[in-house]
Amino acid sequence: MNANKTFVVVDLETTGQSVARGGRIIQIGMTFIKNRRIVDHFESFVNPGQSIDRNIQQLTHISEKDVRDAPYFEEIAPVLRNMLQDTVLIAHNINFDYPYLNDELARTGFPVLTNPAIDTVQLAQILLPTAPGYRLLDLTTFLNITLNNAHRANADAQATALLFLKLWQKAEQLPVIVLQQLQFGQWPLLRQTQDFLRVVKSKRQQTDFDIVAQVAVTKPEPVPPMTPATLPAYPRSSQEKQRQFGQWLTQNEAQNDLMNRVYAFLTKKADGVLTVLTAPKIGKTLGYLVPLIFDPQARPIVLLTNDDSLQQQQQALVEKIAKLLDVHFTAAILHDPSAYIDVERFNQLLKTADDTSPAQFFKARILVWLTQTQTGLLNEIQVGATNLPILDALRGNEQGIFYQRAQRLVNRAEVLTMNFETYFNQAQPLLAARERTKWPVVVMETPSAFVDELSAHYRAQLNLTDIKNSLKGLMHQEVAGLTHKQRLFVKQSVAEALKLVKQILQTDKVTTQLKRAERLLMIIMRLMTILDIGEHGVVPASWATLPHELTNIKRLQQEPLVTVQDQEHDENGQMQLTRTFFVPVATTYQTHFLAHIHKLLVVSEYLDNQVSAFLREVPEQMTAERDFIHHDNQPVTVIQMGRTSPVTHLQALTQHNVGEIMMIVPDGERVNHWYQKLKHVLTTDYGLVAEGVTGSLEKIQRQRHTEQQNILIVTPKIMSTMWLRDQELPNIVIVPEREVWQPVSRLALVLTEMQRHPKALLVTQLNAMQRHRFKSQADIKANVVLKNNLLAQYGQILTDF
Repeated sequence: MNANKTFVVVDLETTGQSVARGGRIIQIGMTFIKNRRIVDHFESFVNPGQSIDRNIQQLTHISEKDVRDAPYFEEIAPVLRNMLQDTVLIAHNINFDYPYLNDELARTGFPVLTNPAIDTVQLAQILLPTAPGYRLLDLTTFLNITLNNAHRANADAQATALLFLKLWQKAEQLPVIVLQQLQFGQWPLLRQTQDFLRVVKSKRQQTDFDIVAQVAVTKPEPVPPMTPATLPAYPRSSQEKQRQFGQWLTQNEAQNDLMNRVYAFLTKKADGVLTVLTAPKIGKTLGYLVPLIFDPQARPIVLLTNDDSLQQQQQALVEKIAKLLDVHFTAAILHDPSAYIDVERFNQLLKTADDTSPAQFFKARILVWLTQTQTGLLNEIQVGATNLPILDALRGNEQGIFYQRAQRLVNRAEVLTMNFETYFNQAQPLLAARERTKWPVVVMETPSAFVDELSAHYRAQLNLTDIKNSLKGLMHQEVAGLTHKQRLFVKQSVAEALKLVKQILQTDKVTTQLKRAERLLMIIMRLMTILDIGEHGVVPASWATLPHELTNIKRLQQEPLVTVQDQEHDENGQMQLTRTFFVPVATTYQTHFLAHIHKLLVVSEYLDNQVSAFLREVPEQMTAERDFIHHDNQPVTVIQMGRTSPVTHLQALTQHNVGEIMMIVPDGERVNHWYQKLKHVLTTDYGLVAEGVTGSLEKIQRQRHTEQQNILIVTPKIMSTMWLRDQELPNIVIVPEREVWQPVSRLALVLTEMQRHPKALLVTQLNAMQRHRFKSQADIKANVVLKNNLLAQYGQILTDF
């Protein structure tokens, strides 16, 4: 293969997954590339000689009318073979299109193709390791490639050709050392995809990167010096803020109220906690950052949230505000050391090529990612890496170069951003590094998970029955691959561990139990190391969580008041005893969290009453305040379904092509029920995407596009992720079963989230209490009924959308 060859992107639309099972091509599109330019196109419908399933018609928008007068495959086969002679084939999922084309050729009596071929899915996974997904639509969106009429062969072929050319450019930006590793390493690449990489020539200088243990890594960003910033006086009125920030701050009165409320809290002499509930879309992040930055006594500012995209938004806003004020102000994000890659360990793993194919392929992606990432955070490259054991093998520690980089930046930053778990682990060392005992201000957004995570941080659970049974199993098992000395060590260790389980149950003294539990878990850790040397699968699966429990046990040994609780439950006919060691969360909140904070600011669009009450339980020397910042936000239009079938409402909505619609149902069983029902009764061109049926909720959220004509069927699990910045609800939601609104806080969540949109429509059934409680957020349309032409009524309602 060489760069001067003619490359042809081929895309097929078909009636089924394989020719052997009766599938036929219904459209073929080809885009020709010569000298790295698109030079020609070919497209044709193909008459399959059979009916086209309605689901295929919905997916491809190819009807039986489109193919009725089209040529049969055998009529265009000679033309195709002639056009593809002496070319390199390219496809997005080459192992579908290429074999399918050959099967059709063989079926019609023509010689099959033997052309070299390249897969753009694998190329994209390697060269774009942080892409949000690897469907063609995901990649074209990620790279700003126009893709009109997705799932039409001609459009998909054109988009894939543009994608291929961009991937070629990406490959040229790799340093020589990485390009050579990709070209000559043992990677499980499809067909001639690796041969194509050998054609690429690097255009980057080696000096653009750091070489760490034979791996190219991005150079670190310079750590700026800490210099005091001279700021103007805080602008209190909207007019003063407008003069200060110009047109950049398109402010509303609610945001101005939030800024002033936060500034008043910051300038109070007393320490305290302020929880602020805000209406959606008032710009609350900017609303608290501006007064924080204007207060010199607030630094260093600590921002806590579990939302990764919000962390990025916070950092960008701080930099923007500093630039507008012409001051130096640094923001940095810190995670636990295990969140960063260990480059040295990766280099060692890179030397071995005896892993499974997914793990080996993942190494190729890591090689490229290290030349792109500034953070080294492994969660940047999670797509396609779920459940790969190699991820845990790559996790770093305090000595890792990326963690060290982040630490240096955080120690100089005026704004520190962390998730809850990182704060619990790192707050004290960070305070000590700055010679402080308390943070001036800590801001918490997305606080709903805070209480659970704080509780889990000072909690350890041991299923003593399961540990005892798994140890007994090892006692009578001969593990292949171990030396005599190692087998003896295993038997002695198991005997000691079983003795410790018995001793833990015999004593009432908590400190003794914790010491014995620590010893027990350390023995199990050593056993896991030895057993890993032997045959695969010997280490009990239930031991996977025990290293984490050991960390928690060690932490609890530093606590003066630890509570013990036992719980028995039946599992496969055997009673299991789980012992939990914990510090009451109210105690840890006051002694470990609030004790090191002067002022805690909690800002959220929604805050559960129990969490809100918990956060305001403060020591006597602190004040506790609560406020609500609101504006006249557009209420959500609510259609009362009454006795009308939800399917009828969906049929009427989808006739208007309103974009994405979400259906929330009580559980996974009901998801499948509604998926099967709609699949057979829905007559419009809408596609169906269902949690647990067509993919996990995480995959659905990652791949969704609001402009797509899809009905998304999900469970209330969506409630736990809807507050993430990149996971908004669509502006049309249908909830066909009242059970979803138990508890009623779910309704508050959905209504508040939907108020992010200028116009939103919720189709459901609310009782009198719910209608009264949420009357300010819900505009009830009670007169929408089946007998009055539902389609026309929705048409009237949707005109404003």
